[in-house]
Amino acid sequence: MSWNTIYIIGKTDFRKEVRRKLEHSKIPHMPGFVETHAGEDPCDLYWLDGTVGLREFKETIGGKLIWKHRLQFYSSLEAFNAIRQKQPDQGFTSREREMINDMRAAS
Repeated sequence: MSWNTIYIIGKTDFRKEVRRKLEHSKIPHMPGFVETHAGEDPCDLYWLDGTVGLREFKETIGGKLIWKHRLQFYSSLEAFNAIRQKQPDQGFTSREREMINDMRAAS
């Protein structure tokens, strides 16, 4: 039996809800662990039986849950790490700050 690794990142904490969905499914899986630090988007990892495709995995979780938490799925560690290492948003640019100040002055 071969196992495929799936990494998941969400905008809000999705881990309990996804685990609950998978526990009640017939998909052979093993939960894993990915360390997250304060301020990072929550993430999780699962090993799926080699016969289970990503589409079937997503269908089991459900579209409502995927949209609710804005889940993103990755099957390679490189792609997962690339997303996690992106620089956090640096805030507004100087031009955007000027526009905000103009709007405040107009009101």
